[in-house]
Amino acid sequence: MQLDHIELRSFRNIGSCSVEWSPKNNALVGENGQGKTNLAEAVYLLACGKSFRTPHWRDLLTHGCDRAEIIATVSGEGLPFQLKMVLDRREGKAIYKNGCRLQKLSEFLGLFRAVLFCPEHLSLIKDGPGKRRSFLDGAICQLRPYFASLLNECRQIEAQRAALLKLSMKRAVPREQFLPWEERLCRVSVKIASLRADYVRLLSELAPPHYEGISSLRERLSLRYESDVYRENMSPEEMEKAYLLALEESFEADRKYGFTQKGIHRDDLEILIDSFPARGFASQGQQRSAVLSLKLAEGEISEKMTRRSPVYLLDDVLSELDESRRRYVTQGLSGKQVILTGTDKEDFSFVQKTIYVKGGVFSL
Repeated sequence: MQLDHIELRSFRNIGSCSVEWSPKNNALVGENGQGKTNLAEAVYLLACGKSFRTPHWRDLLTHGCDRAEIIATVSGEGLPFQLKMVLDRREGKAIYKNGCRLQKLSEFLGLFRAVLFCPEHLSLIKDGPGKRRSFLDGAICQLRPYFASLLNECRQIEAQRAALLKLSMKRAVPREQFLPWEERLCRVSVKIASLRADYVRLLSELAPPHYEGISSLRERLSLRYESDVYRENMSPEEMEKAYLLALEESFEADRKYGFTQKGIHRDDLEILIDSFPARGFASQGQQRSAVLSLKLAEGEISEKMTRRSPVYLLDDVLSELDESRRRYVTQGLSGKQVILTGTDKEDFSFVQKTIYVKGGVFSL
């Protein structure tokens, strides 16, 4: 998979731009605040449908403008196709493939895939479980587009149950009113947890060799999916019963506090280095090596499952790495299409195409 061309209009500080990409390494070079990350953000939007910097898409429009557009040409197997995203303050967000509007996010996800690595990911180990769940969910959505629908359904059901719980804090609500929501929640939870656990098993195969390469075989990385309820050896029917039992056991506490305390919204990706939890024991260097390993493995999984390499976005990351880690990453991505950003052109002597960025203007 390859990004051939992109156009932006009224996107953040970019009034208008048109960029042709090399099929190999591309560098966006410029001082901070000039628009490098804005362009990388636009590319990521075409893969995931959302920004990695803000949950509010209206933040992406140029100040004073009511409409922004991202238009890209993507090639891979078969004929090249066009993706277009329109962000309109009045009409909302719309996505098109070859001029035809897509009605569902699941129709869009997977058409173009990207692996993002930015400085914020370097804290993936030390951050709370929510960050690691987001990492898993974002990667799975690009490979299993219907996964986004499952996540959305789960959020809606949890919101309905939470509303009933809060109502029950004020007046009596029969237990039977909760059961239809809980049964639906358990069914969708089994599907989500199973897909997450399957993805973690793939990560467990591919990330450790990268970690060993980065650390020169001095340490070993291991991963496991942590859950209050999910167990690997359970059948779907057994898992569904286990989730129902967990909700039953915690019901009084849930009603007391007004939210669901057990379930997939608490699950985590546990990362261990030499069998010790990385979150509590890993040095900064070990954390960076572990995150690099996860990101390289994410790209490998994407390529293995689709037979096409994703585009790699490395936003201001190389400057954060020492020489050995930087060399490992660039060698590992040899032959892939990579878009890198940074402030020092000397960091990108190996790239095929360098684009200079100043005030939202892009030039060779």
